[in-house]
Amino acid sequence: MKKKFLLLLLFVVLVTSAVIILWFDRLKSSAFQTEMGNDANSVGLPNQASSLPNIIEIINEEATLQLSLNDVPEYKRHLMNEWDFQTEIDRTQLEVLKVPSSETYSMLKYGCGTKACSTLFVKTDDIGTHSLPLPEGILQDYKLSSDYQQVLIRYAYDEGGLVKRQILVAVDLKKLEIIPYASTDLEEAFMLKPTWPIISYDWIDNNHFTIETAALETSEYNVLKEWFDSNDRETRKVTIRLNSLD
Repeated sequence: MKKKFLLLLLFVVLVTSAVIILWFDRLKSSAFQTEMGNDANSVGLPNQASSLPNIIEIINEEATLQLSLNDVPEYKRHLMNEWDFQTEIDRTQLEVLKVPSSETYSMLKYGCGTKACSTLFVKTDDIGTHSLPLPEGILQDYKLSSDYQQVLIRYAYDEGGLVKRQILVAVDLKKLEIIPYASTDLEEAFMLKPTWPIISYDWIDNNHFTIETAALETSEYNVLKEWFDSNDRETRKVTIRLNSLD
């Protein structure tokens, strides 16, 4: 009899323990879901791909570009990380290159902060839409080569409003690829890293161009600041050759 009583008591203890553990688990789960709900309401979740429209329009004063987001994956990823993707689409700037061709060449400027924008080069032809990510920066201007096969794109980088450095990126329009400089040293100084001010630039022929920059021995900030503050800025010309992509 005593043995049966002990077995019954053990059974009751085990059942009670199981009920208590289950109750605590449910309590923790409820608290976790409440916390996640509060975080979602206060911070917001990124857009899922299914919530984005398939076709969007980017509009400026002179043109409208219709895009399938699947053709511009870099831009699509950016929109997926935005709380309000439609506002970001409306803020996206469009610049259409004046190229006498059946293809359309455009540059999208988006995700702009106080000092830089992301840039995407977009080509639209009979086959479809193709895109090329370009450097972040302030897109200043561009110049097409005489045969309309290449374009030089100038980006500016301000340092406290006192010093401005620039880079020049060359793009092959047909291949939609960045064209490297023939000189790695010049490429480092004038395309890969904002180092010098680029006062002006111009094509010589379809493979060569010139850059006007500061006539200084060093590009240190204090030296450049004095140069910008001066009323007599000495400049020098640099000739750059592009590497063929053929």
